Amino acid sequence: MRTYRFQYPLASCAGPAALAGLLAILAGCSSTPKRAEPLPPEYKAKKITDLAAPAGTYQPVERVTADALASALAAPVAPQDVAKKDPDVVIPKGQSRPLNILALSGGGQYGAYAQGILCGWTESGKRPDFDVVTGISSGALIAVFAYLGPKYDPNMQRLATSLKTSDVFTYRPLISILWHNSIATAAPLEKLIAAEVNDETLADIRAAHLAGRKLYVGTMLQRTRRLVVWDLGAIACSGRPDADTLVRKVLLATSSIPGLVPSVDFDVDVNGVRYKEEHADGGAVAQTFIKFGPGTPEPNPATPGVKWLAGSNLYIIAGGKLYVDPIEGRLGFLTRATSTISATLYALYRADLWRLYTLCAVSGMKFHHAFVPEDTPIAPKSTTFDLKTMRLLFTLGHDLAKCGEVWRTTPPGYEVGEEEYPRAGFQFTIP
Repeated sequence: MRTYRFQYPLASCAGPAALAGLLAILAGCSSTPKRAEPLPPEYKAKKITDLAAPAGTYQPVERVTADALASALAAPVAPQDVAKKDPDVVIPKGQSRPLNILALSGGGQYGAYAQGILCGWTESGKRPDFDVVTGISSGALIAVFAYLGPKYDPNMQRLATSLKTSDVFTYRPLISILWHNSIATAAPLEKLIAAEVNDETLADIRAAHLAGRKLYVGTMLQRTRRLVVWDLGAIACSGRPDADTLVRKVLLATSSIPGLVPSVDFDVDVNGVRYKEEHADGGAVAQTFIKFGPGTPEPNPATPGVKWLAGSNLYIIAGGKLYVDPIEGRLGFLTRATSTISATLYALYRADLWRLYTLCAVSGMKFHHAFVPEDTPIAPKSTTFDLKTMRLLFTLGHDLAKCGEVWRTTPPGYEVGEEEYPRAGFQFTIP
């Protein structure tokens, strides 16, 4: 499957999600799993054929050779007008222009920044129609709105400026983790998704899918601990009587943080045998990802110099900052434990942005990345939906996008002040 996976910190891990994760680890030694069904051998072999997908869909492709990668990285990223000047521009069959791809990360309440960017981008008159939109965790529902276009900007603005924690989850007694494997219930979020992804929204998803555009969201399959990418448009158009319900369930699953709220069950059939799969927040394995639909140009080993996606654009919007804020106050046990998790996730995200940047350099896509400015004063608790913080982030994203100052085109560590120098002593000065 031609999927590229990249991680981003869903949260700073200093809030309820991190506490829930630690409690889940501790409780795992004594609690009984919700289901103890055997793992299908096909999962271990990682060879699964989706019988609902058309023949030839999402077939493996040749990977870029080391020589092609070195050659691409030796030159700067293609200029912004490459689509007009580059003779190697390749347009997908049936497409009249290069692709515009949007990838949205998780981030809880910080997703308000992404919503502000999309609304401000619309007002600038420069927001494109996206050929592919991907979302994970809290970015999945935003991805639905972004995929369907400016018609749903009012929905994003309303949620970004009015959503409360109680609209997403409510806590249970702490002891309930022993039988629910979670400390909260996602019933409010399930109700919210049902209201937002209503009959009209689903009809619009079907229309966009039939027009050839793709909407993907990711979950984590609990048993394999691997990313599962769902084609929501294909599910909505499947003709199944429960298609609408399944679309909403996938959106619920990708936002279900393990330990905080329960995972979501799906009935699957593997070689004629029925299984129950448990899916949870995809942010545990990939905080942002991109995937190309059928018909997208593929790399050709015979012509390594051809940039098969030249002129296309990759836009990545992060639900948070590029670098985690320094810790203030006392370094207690919980702070030390959660800050280590947080530091790891932020470092992985920066490393994975380099992979995305590399993919752009090799394929010819133009790299655009937006994240919350480092000097923005926000509390490190993405799972607490604070209206003041969300409104600040929405307004900031909106204003930056409207005036065209939101995008960065360089990878992490490239800008002044981001270098990491070795220390040779213990006395320092700060300008």
